[in-house]
Amino acid sequence: MNGPRLALVADDPRLAGAVLAHLEKTLGLVLWQCSFEGIRRYPAPDADGLLLLASGSAADSEQVHRFVQEVYLQKLPIVLLVVETDGARAGHDLGRLDAYVARRLLWPRDSALLSQFVRERAARIPHATAVNEETIAETVRRRLLSQTPSLIPLVERIALAAHHDVTVLLTGETGTGKTFLARLLHDCSPRKSHPFMVVPCGAQPSNLLESAFFGHVRGAFTGADRPKVGKFEAAGQGTILLDEIDTISMEQQAGLLRVIETGEFEPVGSNETKSCQARIIVASNWDLEDAVQRGKFRQDLYYRLNVMSFHLPPLRERVQDVAPLVRGLAARFNTKFSKDLFDVGPRALEALENFPWPGNIRQLENIVQQAVLVSNGPELLFDHLPEQVRVHQPVARGFIAEPPRDSLVRNREALERNVIQRALAKNGYSRSRAASALGISRVTLYKKMKKYGMMRGPLQPEET
Repeated sequence: MNGPRLALVADDPRLAGAVLAHLEKTLGLVLWQCSFEGIRRYPAPDADGLLLLASGSAADSEQVHRFVQEVYLQKLPIVLLVVETDGARAGHDLGRLDAYVARRLLWPRDSALLSQFVRERAARIPHATAVNEETIAETVRRRLLSQTPSLIPLVERIALAAHHDVTVLLTGETGTGKTFLARLLHDCSPRKSHPFMVVPCGAQPSNLLESAFFGHVRGAFTGADRPKVGKFEAAGQGTILLDEIDTISMEQQAGLLRVIETGEFEPVGSNETKSCQARIIVASNWDLEDAVQRGKFRQDLYYRLNVMSFHLPPLRERVQDVAPLVRGLAARFNTKFSKDLFDVGPRALEALENFPWPGNIRQLENIVQQAVLVSNGPELLFDHLPEQVRVHQPVARGFIAEPPRDSLVRNREALERNVIQRALAKNGYSRSRAASALGISRVTLYKKMKKYGMMRGPLQPEET
């Protein structure tokens, strides 16, 4: 679904019903409505609109507070209007949100003001109440924008792979987001209502991997005191991700090849042939073609797996992904630790963008979690970052030397860099379209990207 352009978010059904009935009566508008948990699936970085956040109790007010923080931490361009009852206002003061929401209205006292505000906003939003089915490519793009915008140029290929029932090979260093991409392929496929299962091949003892794949019967080997269903059977008509496929032995590769070619397998210790209905995605930390040439991986299996493939570069080569990842992680951990964050400071964000990230996204997640945990205000600051990030002094690969902490130049450049990044992401990393949106020439944009070390993203499409 496309994100609702005009919606009421409420967990209190009585309050929701009253507000919806009032707006339908006074404006003739039938608003889309969902819970606070449900709305989190819809807002995206390129989706504008108006959300009415209704609070009828102290618990609802806490949900409102956290959701407003998530929107501002992730820089989602959504207008927020809070509608609260006397009981909610007495139990949880939302006054701290005044700087982050368009209006706070008291229900039912301000019902006329509510109608006026919604009427004015609805007039600016085309098809404000329309919630239409989005294409697979639109879903993929929406998900990538908030996680890995560097993959936006691959939207059509990812959508194609999701739609068709073919094996997919994902390669990249540990922690580059292969599981995220596999899950995205599953969620956008016709199998999305079925299980998504991950088999960490590298974490399985070699002698138990076949059992993990295909299951076993009781007494099949020492310790098999009860039968076990393997992942290929448990996945049903869903999707199986075989992670670190490069770690399995040549003998185990033969068994896997048979499943891919025929769909047939036998549980360990059984003569009963079963059928696999699942779609298979595999991930590798290494170049499987090189492994084939070295005799470490079966060539016939490699060809079966490599129907469609995607390579995820390390995070140090995807600087444009750092900001959305940091903001999304900060929003998640802010809620987890009940912190008071509404933004990530420019100096902290630049330090995170300049760090080389040898551990990729997994390391970034750990660092952001630590920083949010020690934060103590509305902004995640440079001083909240762990020492390993703060002491890092980039001197090569186009990084900018760090100006003094309170430098006006530094703040202006950090803001300009963020504006350019957002423009590139919103325009599919087309420099021509981004330059036009920014009101500058393509040559000027190129010079600024070079100045700020933004020319390292290998997935940016070439332009003529």
